[in-house]
Amino acid sequence: MKKKMRFLAVMILTLSINCIYGESGFPHYFNKGEVKEMMQKAGSEGKLFFIDFYADWCTPCKWMDQTVFSDKEVEQMLTENYIPIKVNIDEIEGFELKQKYKVGVLPTIMVFNSKGQVVERIEETMNVDELLKMLILHNNPNNKVKIKHDFNVSPGGNKDQLAKREMTQAYLRYIESESRQNKNYRLQMGMYYDYQSAFDKVETLKRTFLEPIIVVNDIKDEKVRFKVMMGEFQTMSEAESFQKILHDDFSIESIIN
Repeated sequence: MKKKMRFLAVMILTLSINCIYGESGFPHYFNKGEVKEMMQKAGSEGKLFFIDFYADWCTPCKWMDQTVFSDKEVEQMLTENYIPIKVNIDEIEGFELKQKYKVGVLPTIMVFNSKGQVVERIEETMNVDELLKMLILHNNPNNKVKIKHDFNVSPGGNKDQLAKREMTQAYLRYIESESRQNKNYRLQMGMYYDYQSAFDKVETLKRTFLEPIIVVNDIKDEKVRFKVMMGEFQTMSEAESFQKILHDDFSIESIIN
């Protein structure tokens, strides 16, 4: 009987998590579909359009999903007044939009009125209160005018096909480049069990160094760990040289990964 109760509890917990986040890993109320279609839907319904740019490797993006987008007030505001959608910059449509809107920081949030005009762009994490304040600010009748779209417009023919082919080729070059970069060596500058401490470490390092700094996370002993990584070195010797500089000139210890 106890085993059945434990199984039932696990099943209920699993179902609850799936209801909140869905199979995609982020809150279920985000719309699925192409951005162009969702933007037209926003215009037709007289709603604002909300894009959250993210990537699977983006730790701050996951923090937003778990602590901000999961909030009930945020969910209610977005579902009632916005058409919210998530865009993965590592997928082909996301890559195209990343290029179009010059997205260089994650997370990046963009808000459009029902006419498709940008009314807000945020390039940092936000807490619940900050996001709600921004959503309420733009939730006004001037930004929510219903737009009639002509869904029977003929496609652009060869020009559209050529543009799509060129974008696909650019995307493949991007994926190849990212694959090469993933082989680089980095220096682990610290490991933390809360994101805020990792973020503080990043800010401290940025004041002294120009090398790229990222935060990656993994799980050990059922605890999430946040690792602050600095630099991109093509060879072990380059990484070792920089590690020596950190040790000798700055008295900073690091681990090569």
